[in-house]
Amino acid sequence: MDHTTQESLEEFASVIRELTGTAENIARIEEEKASAATDKRHYLMDSFIQEEQAAILKLRGLEQRRMRLADALGWKSLTFRQILEKADSGQGAYLSPLFLDLERQLKRLKSARDASEKILGTRIHELEIAIARKQGGSYDNTGNVTLDSPLHSKLHNRYV
Repeated sequence: MDHTTQESLEEFASVIRELTGTAENIARIEEEKASAATDKRHYLMDSFIQEEQAAILKLRGLEQRRMRLADALGWKSLTFRQILEKADSGQGAYLSPLFLDLERQLKRLKSARDASEKILGTRIHELEIAIARKQGGSYDNTGNVTLDSPLHSKLHNRYV
């Protein structure tokens, strides 16, 4: 492997590590959001959302960088599995643990996001019921709220 290819591979691996760390950070934020919602500490949500938005922007930038490097290495549009099949044995042995770690963090992120969305949805529904009661609205036996209020729309659009 020539020097330029080795440098590109090292940079690609570095981006994969950064992607993994960023995914781990977003998963942590999602877990903290879920915990705060569970404990009814809603005042923490804005800071979590701001932190998460910054991490997502970083993730997008890293993904663009990863795609450029993959293209330079001849792996344009390939999945990680396809890269491992196409790479020589040394490259594959080097990248495989990085890909596995990234995959593990992405699964954690998906799980944390699903849990956070479920808990936040429940808390928003509870707030909708409380608002409906306070404003003379109603809700049926299944908990569906009948309320046409700007606050209802704002809560729902912001947190769900």
